[in-house]
Amino acid sequence: MKKLILYPVFLLGLCTEHAAQAQAGALVNLIGLGVRVGAQAALKPKLTPEQRAAQQAAEKEAASRQGAAELDAAGPAVPKELVVHRTPADKLPKKSAEQITSLETQLESCHAAMLATPTGVVCSPEQRTAIQNAAVSVARAQPGWDLHPYQQEMAFYLAEDARRQQASTGAAPTK
Repeated sequence: MKKLILYPVFLLGLCTEHAAQAQAGALVNLIGLGVRVGAQAALKPKLTPEQRAAQQAAEKEAASRQGAAELDAAGPAVPKELVVHRTPADKLPKKSAEQITSLETQLESCHAAMLATPTGVVCSPEQRTAIQNAAVSVARAQPGWDLHPYQQEMAFYLAEDARRQQASTGAAPTK
């Protein structure tokens, strides 16, 4: 009878010993990770608040330039017709609804300017910059958001601006 009881107790003892060894190994790895992170933090140069602000400004500028380049590189294909893409309010993600609404509002102002006059400027350089900044803020707030429809709409407005500018310079009397 003793042998029947001792055998399962022996097996349980082996199992708990293995689990304890695994926990000890995990603890050693965790301590090693903490030491490495602490050493890296100690070796990292300390930045003054001015240096930190300058570094953050440089990072924002680089991200803005990258976003502007992506918006400018929407593709050489200019859409033949205008497709206005607006997201219904109930479909906007809560995380970035404000940024998407801002981008759509900027594009809507270009659309209204295009409809207001057949020869006027559709998007001023300031509006283009504002649209690029709005697109960058959407990309930051919601990285997975599809900006392609907005890029196509902007490409259409840019092409329309170029067409109107060419028509106005071509129609001017020459002496």
